[in-house]
Amino acid sequence: MKEDSSHELDLVTVFDESGTTAEMEALEIQAVLDAAGIRVVLTNEGPFPNLPWTVRVPKADVAQALEVIREAKKAGPKAAEEAEAEQERS
Repeated sequence: MKEDSSHELDLVTVFDESGTTAEMEALEIQAVLDAAGIRVVLTNEGPFPNLPWTVRVPKADVAQALEVIREAKKAGPKAAEEAEAEQERS
């Protein structure tokens, strides 16, 4: 009998914020995770800034995603801009 690994694809939230900068932060996190090769699902409840933006990744990638986010925050906005520019070039 094969082991069912489908639960490793269940989505886990790694970012969930609302407010005026939430969209920008979510898009930056998406760009950094995409650049790291991590699949991302970005959701928003609507066009209003008081509604949350959420970034989710497969359960199997959570530890790596959290590490990438932590390193990106540590490196600062310049690193996020470089990662986004790199993604646009590829």
